[in-house]
Amino acid sequence: MIELGQLEAHYDEFAKRHTRVVAVSVDGLDDSEKTQQSFPHLTVVADHDHKLVDAIAVLHPGAGEHGEDVAVPTTILVDKYPMVRFLFRPTNVASRLSASEVLAAVDKNLAVP
Repeated sequence: MIELGQLEAHYDEFAKRHTRVVAVSVDGLDDSEKTQQSFPHLTVVADHDHKLVDAIAVLHPGAGEHGEDVAVPTTILVDKYPMVRFLFRPTNVASRLSASEVLAAVDKNLAVP
């Protein structure tokens, strides 16, 4: 949740770049709604059945603190067409991009010439 807070805190910078931050939650619908309320400038999508997580292959079986399956925090930048322009898929659940790193990736990969 720290990372979502950082992304929320940089909302103005994302807005200047016409960039929307979408967070996919593998939690249930109730928890996803609570997360949405906590971070109103982000779009939180509930994926409790893991359809999206499975499609982009970021679920790590048994990698959670108590042996549960966890989704690795993956960053995907999609342009308006919608083409994937950047993908950061870490090899472990502890690796994450900071909000500044995401903004730099937006500038590099989605900048309008």
